[in-house]
Amino acid sequence: MLNRTKIIGGIASLGIVLGMGTGEAIAQNTHETHPTKTEQTNQFRPIEQPLSNKVLVTLAGLGLIGLELWWFLLSKPQSKKATATGGIQEVTITVDGGYEPSRIVVQSGQPVRLNFHRLDPSSCLEQVLIPDFHIAADLPINVVTSVEFTPKKAGNYVFTCGMNMFRGEIIAEDQQSESTTPLISPNQHETVKETTTMQVNPNVNQEIQKLTVIVDKGYQPNHLVVKAGKPVQLSFLRENPSSCLEKILIPDFDIATDLPLHQLKTIEFTPKQEGEHAFSCGMNMVRGIIKVQAANTSEFHEKAAQAFNN
Repeated sequence: MLNRTKIIGGIASLGIVLGMGTGEAIAQNTHETHPTKTEQTNQFRPIEQPLSNKVLVTLAGLGLIGLELWWFLLSKPQSKKATATGGIQEVTITVDGGYEPSRIVVQSGQPVRLNFHRLDPSSCLEQVLIPDFHIAADLPINVVTSVEFTPKKAGNYVFTCGMNMFRGEIIAEDQQSESTTPLISPNQHETVKETTTMQVNPNVNQEIQKLTVIVDKGYQPNHLVVKAGKPVQLSFLRENPSSCLEKILIPDFDIATDLPLHQLKTIEFTPKQEGEHAFSCGMNMVRGIIKVQAANTSEFHEKAAQAFNN
């Protein structure tokens, strides 16, 4: 994998080569268009460049712009989950033109040990700072340096080089988020129903079926049971920063909405008849089921009687 140093070096080398090529073309053009006899003049004269030179410079400029846009906007940090060994969550981070991985996922309330292996001789990377844990450690070249701390609560904690030019992130998650929620497939409904099914109970006054779904490594619960003919209000609380979970889709009810991180997002719909309706993330990798049951028989008779009396 290319690191920052190699990419920046490649961009600089490309710029130098283009500069040299353009300079040679200008010098050759100047030599061809001017006779050997020295002429005295007080005015600058424009030198017409060949079309091939103009096209080359334009394409090179567009290439450099594309590299910069990719570097600053599209390149994503590498993420890795810490491995628990002897009660300590541990990760080795390679320091070479930046940090790899640059995003570390740990569990809150447990000790963490980060092993920084510095390979880059740049003075900028001589030190690592983790302000939230009052850590400032020197990183000798070609040596593994360990730092330890314990995140007391969930949250995001930044670590940087001594000059604050290279950055990384420590994501501490609640321990309860460690439990995994299985993905739904059409043949797994009964298994999931035993473990993650929840009956959505209507609000007594408004008769709205309400439920909050936690979005973290899946949906919890991921098998919802509702009644037909009554409004349903689902509130999604997204705790996982994965881009896969940024959106919720319920095609049968024409719902496609974004889920902001750490914010409740409420959607409403009214299922008209019995059946099962799938909901999924934007990439259709994490899924769940909404099972619509018929209204209670007593409710049906009560509504029928009211309609007859009216």
